[in-house]
Amino acid sequence: MEGYAKIVLAAMVLGLAIGSEPFVANGQKVCGMSKEGFQACEPSVSSANPHPPPPSPACCMALNDADLQCFCFFKNSKMLNAYGIDFDRATALPVQCNLVKSFHC
Repeated sequence: MEGYAKIVLAAMVLGLAIGSEPFVANGQKVCGMSKEGFQACEPSVSSANPHPPPPSPACCMALNDADLQCFCFFKNSKMLNAYGIDFDRATALPVQCNLVKSFHC
């Protein structure tokens, strides 16, 4: 049960990090990424855009320091959908940024 509580807490933190500016102020990070890092990657993971752009250099730099496995906790999160984030696009970013050869949760 303790592990499940940590996953739920992590999901809430990611959702707040993306959608709540004051929550991730002062250098706080989620999965090793700052609010600015999430914002830099947002155009590439938006589910609203049928043809999202490739990740920007700023996005790739943010992902370079990220804990990629941490993001796997959000695979079936309804919060990502609520914020318009396509999980498959998000997990494709490390490969697109040439940080890893493949990435799967």
